[in-house]
Amino acid sequence: MANVRWGILGCGDVAEKKGGPALYKAHGSELVAVMRRDRDKAADFARRHGAKRSYDRAEALVGDPEVDAVYVATPPHLHHEHTLLAARAGKHVLVEKPMARNGAECDAMIKACREAGVHLHVAYYRRFYPKFVHARRLLLDGSIGHVLAARLQMCAAMTSGGGWRTDPAVSGGGHFVDVGSHRLDMLLYLLGDVADVSGYAENLVGTHAAENDVALSLRMTSGVLVSAGFHFHTRPARDVLEIYGTGGTLALDPFDGETLIRRYGGGSTPEEVTTRHTTPSPTHLPFVESLVAVYNGAEAVAHVTGVEGAKATRIMDTVLAARRQDGPQRNLPRG
Repeated sequence: MANVRWGILGCGDVAEKKGGPALYKAHGSELVAVMRRDRDKAADFARRHGAKRSYDRAEALVGDPEVDAVYVATPPHLHHEHTLLAARAGKHVLVEKPMARNGAECDAMIKACREAGVHLHVAYYRRFYPKFVHARRLLLDGSIGHVLAARLQMCAAMTSGGGWRTDPAVSGGGHFVDVGSHRLDMLLYLLGDVADVSGYAENLVGTHAAENDVALSLRMTSGVLVSAGFHFHTRPARDVLEIYGTGGTLALDPFDGETLIRRYGGGSTPEEVTTRHTTPSPTHLPFVESLVAVYNGAEAVAHVTGVEGAKATRIMDTVLAARRQDGPQRNLPRG
């Protein structure tokens, strides 16, 4: 199998700690070039992560003949531009989440990569964590019976303002778009597609311009009903997903922890089985390994294609439109 040679656009924290190391730690994968507007910082990143070259212009990196695939790790307002740039250069694209600021940008990215004949994937890497893979297997095996409902709750005390992450012009929204997108994508992975969504998005404490409090309801195509809440000025922190079936409950509590809890049986004291699953390090490693196989023509398919990754963005579009239009927006937009 030929090595997949990567270039990185954007050498910030996510590339430093998560996505970047996976590109050279995965079998059959190597990091060739990196780009950051600050030339000295780009060179420093390249030196520390073993890349051959560094650039201060995106055009130069995507034009590098040794680069087969581009990891777009820039802020969301550049995802659309950089994906189109890489596609025109004939490079496969792995873009960080959220895929883009809105569904229209996602559509353009999908179209550009399809027309260029290159792969497009979105870094919803938690789909490859052993914990979530096991949870999905339990649901498919009917271990909690017929699934009827789910509850997702994320509460955190993100009171520092958030920088660009709470500037809608850059991020597309606030912390809901930034970290909430991972949770919405996991609902899609575990429960299937969404048929309808309605909700409200507000900023009840007014610490920045973006939404800070979101409540939404989802009806999945399977009929499962989901309630979800996101609040980013609360204490103590709470991050949980519970899935309810006719024969038991599956709890991802905390969502990002290593424990998975299955409760079943009747009465006031149900039986409980807890399993532990090690979180990958670096976080993107299993995802990148799957992508390498796909790029080399393997039958295995990485879960989060551009079409799949855009689904979480469309849910967020609907709920954020509700805030901007001062009322609930119903029926999921389709692209």
